[in-house]
Amino acid sequence: MRILVVGAGAIGGITGALMASKGYDVTLYDVDKEHIDRIKKDGLVIDGMGERKIIRVKAVRRMVGKYDVVMLAVKSQYTEDVMKKVVKHLSKKGIVVSLQNSINEEKIAEFVGVKRTIGCVIGWSATNVAPGKLEFTSEGNFIIGRLDGKIGKEVEMVKEMLESVAPVEITDNILGYLWIKLAINSVIAPIGAITGRLLGEFARDKKILPLMASLANEFYRVISYLDIKPASLEGIDYTFFRIDDINDFRRVAAIIMKAATKHSMLKSTMLQDIEKGRKTEIDYFNGYIEKKAAEAGIAMHVNPVIIKMVKEIENGKRKPGMKNIDRIYSTVRIPKKWFDVDIDETGLLNLPCNYRLEYMEKTGGAFLMGSTAAFSKAFGMLTNSIIGKIFIRKSEWEISDMVLSRFLYEMGKNVGKMVMEGYSFDNSRESMKKTIYFALKNMGMECSMEKNGVSVIKKCIFEEGAESVGIKDKILFPKCIHFIKGIASNFEGDVVVRDAKCLGNEKCFIEIE
Repeated sequence: MRILVVGAGAIGGITGALMASKGYDVTLYDVDKEHIDRIKKDGLVIDGMGERKIIRVKAVRRMVGKYDVVMLAVKSQYTEDVMKKVVKHLSKKGIVVSLQNSINEEKIAEFVGVKRTIGCVIGWSATNVAPGKLEFTSEGNFIIGRLDGKIGKEVEMVKEMLESVAPVEITDNILGYLWIKLAINSVIAPIGAITGRLLGEFARDKKILPLMASLANEFYRVISYLDIKPASLEGIDYTFFRIDDINDFRRVAAIIMKAATKHSMLKSTMLQDIEKGRKTEIDYFNGYIEKKAAEAGIAMHVNPVIIKMVKEIENGKRKPGMKNIDRIYSTVRIPKKWFDVDIDETGLLNLPCNYRLEYMEKTGGAFLMGSTAAFSKAFGMLTNSIIGKIFIRKSEWEISDMVLSRFLYEMGKNVGKMVMEGYSFDNSRESMKKTIYFALKNMGMECSMEKNGVSVIKKCIFEEGAESVGIKDKILFPKCIHFIKGIASNFEGDVVVRDAKCLGNEKCFIEIE
């Protein structure tokens, strides 16, 4: 199997060389004559991570023959032109893997189709040091997948190859990962170019943090409107970048500082381009997001200013430096309070609103089941007594289950009454359906209203609570049925839960009769 890595810079060069060192038939292709000549003569030198490696690998400036796998590691702006060449040298069933920044998989798929296109998010970083010399700057992994979410033999094959370099994770939602990585890159890369500093320097600067946080918040707003499912990357959910109050700002700033600590030696790819007199990928980072925002009718305020300034630096109208930050602040509005906040890692504890609600839901279920466990001990004193054994003849958990069921019924009855009064509902079956839907939705369950009932597709918080306090096998589930029947008691008709066990993990249907 012949592998061609197009672009022998930091990412492509290191990936191709390490694969070659594991026995793969790899050829590096690049237009940089001095770089290729040095690799041919002395091998590729890779520093970083506490060691130096010199790896012999084939290197060319002209594509020859056919290849089974092509890995693209070129700047986004060269994707289309490179693919015009690549398709001529790709075998009939050959695949293309994007080792690029931004989201270029859609463009690649135009040439070879979705099935033969594999997207990739790279969690490690590297930099060009000199011709024939590259350097690892931080560790990380690969996340790979196809745009259609299907995981076939091609994806598995690429996984095995890339494991020569770093750990590899396969996903059925590569676009979700690409988007969160793009958002992070679009905060870090342009600020590096604007300031002329390493990530560890500018992302810890109290003067720059408000600008980066504001940019991240703008990207969150755009992503929220798009028809994608953003994934979590390195433990960071895209909703973590939402800012509604000062505590949210603390969280976003803390996340940026944490990233800066891990990748402190990272030099912005845009800054590297500017230093070499090349055009940056600003149109494919921030510009791509700006384009998607415009298509969705979303106004952005900070991002356009960032794009404009990077282009001015590209064109030689200004130089990288801290004076550029002052210029930006004279144009955009950022809350004054943000500049006065002392940032530390405690800000990471300020979860976004949706996470707070989810935490409250889980805590509520655990609290109720914890109380049930406590009551069972009291009931045990009674049921294990002589009187209890003669007259009650039930275990402490049977009594606890009965009490819990009645409690949930009464709770449902009260919730149903409040919803009826709050929305001025009558006691019809349609109103019952809406009330059950509202109640379950507010308890954190995923629901949808159907023609004659409600579909539920998320595990019950009471079951989760019982699991968290270790009494799941003591209580009869599903318990939500009692809560739902309590709601229904306020209305005409009754409810039937089809496949009741579904109020565990699978989808179920609450039918209004």
